[in-house]
Amino acid sequence: MLESSLDNWPLKALSLGIAIILWFYVLGAEDPQTTQAITVPVRPIGEPSDLATISVTPQTVELRLRGRESALEYLQVGRIRLEANLRDAKVGENEVALRVVGVPQTLSTLPGYPTTAAVELDKIIRRARPVYAIRRGEPASGFVIESVRPDPEEVTVIGATSVVRRVARVVVVVDASGLNSTMEFEAEVEARDHRDVVVNGVGFDPARVKVAISLRQVSVKWVPVRAVLGNPPPGWRVVGVTTSPPGVTVTGERGLDAVGSVSTVSVNISGLRGSKTYTVPLNVPAELSVLGAASVEVTVTTRSATSGAGAEPSAGDSEPAAPDEEPEEEPEEDIDEQPGNQEEGPAEGVQPDDGGSDTSEGGGSDEPPAPEEDETVTTPEPERPGP
Repeated sequence: MLESSLDNWPLKALSLGIAIILWFYVLGAEDPQTTQAITVPVRPIGEPSDLATISVTPQTVELRLRGRESALEYLQVGRIRLEANLRDAKVGENEVALRVVGVPQTLSTLPGYPTTAAVELDKIIRRARPVYAIRRGEPASGFVIESVRPDPEEVTVIGATSVVRRVARVVVVVDASGLNSTMEFEAEVEARDHRDVVVNGVGFDPARVKVAISLRQVSVKWVPVRAVLGNPPPGWRVVGVTTSPPGVTVTGERGLDAVGSVSTVSVNISGLRGSKTYTVPLNVPAELSVLGAASVEVTVTTRSATSGAGAEPSAGDSEPAAPDEEPEEEPEEDIDEQPGNQEEGPAEGVQPDDGGSDTSEGGGSDEPPAPEEDETVTTPEPERPGP
């Protein structure tokens, strides 16, 4: 059989060689060699137990892999990385060699990528920091939060020296939206610096704390907001005032029934010509409090007293326009149309002036009306506009 197999062996060897060449030709035509670039992370390994990684440069590296299209098509990029072994590293910056890990045997890595990385290490320390509760959201209507208590009130921050020293406090974020009963739950903590920015790269002992929220049910009442305005510029008049929101919810142990509205602090519009929106605090009685934001947006629109009407403005034109009518439940907010008894600014809901006659036009004295004694802001004396 050996002799028969060796018969015409040159011809048989030639046939085998041609078959191999044809196989590679067909394989190259249907599944050619190609190159693909991928971005992979640099991962430190083997950190000493008493050291922590501060920074790695570069953090990612671009690799070029070469192989068949079929092999690259099914490549699992997430398994490929460059490892920086920190077994012999020390505190400070270390130049560490990189090793490619996770590339399949059917692919090859082309040269041209960084072979080393700069890794900075720092000593690990432990520091105790207080825990503060940060509340978000508002409880259900008719309830107020009496206290939010984390347990424990102090945790240990663990990490690199330079990072732990940045931590000013540890916070736990509590969502109180819609709560209507006292409750207790667990929540994760996070580190904040002196600017209240989150500090990453540290651990905590313990990492979760218990939070107890105590609620108290109170009486509440929705009341409208009344905007208080100063005087507009001479020769200009207020033609529109709106507040957003139009009303607020107040609560308190006493005096709630006597409150019909909540006024804003006086808005200075002495330089307003046109329209502007102001964010204005509310003037809430001492025994009451507002549920939610204690400020509103007041939009005031003024118009020249000479526009539209065609008459020369009088000194009274610099006073804010009085409201046409007030809600029936608030008769104390009505503005007396007699000269010298007008409030310093229109209440919320003033209707825009249509340019017609006004009770203050030409009917009062040349001097502007003085504010009532209980007003907190004295409005400036308007100047008579020139002809």
